Amino acid sequence: MKTETISSVEKISIISNIGKALIAGVGGYILFLGILFATKTISMYLQPEGSILFEMTDFVLPLIGFCLLFLIKFLENLKVE
Repeated sequence: MKTETISSVEKISIISNIGKALIAGVGGYILFLGILFATKTISMYLQPEGSILFEMTDFVLPLIGFCLLFLIKFLENLKVE
């Protein structure tokens, strides 16, 4: 059986790729949360008895944006190498 070792340069490259993907993921989370906040704000102004109420699901739902942009950026960086 043949084994391969990972050099320190490759380790740094992997860590760098994960770091870039995490930054993109946080951006995706903020983007989804911003869209949700904007939608709730607009609906508050359109409804006569409008008020903004945030629930726990409002902060869990943007995790979809985090996961999507994290995976896209991570796989994009792996494809380049």
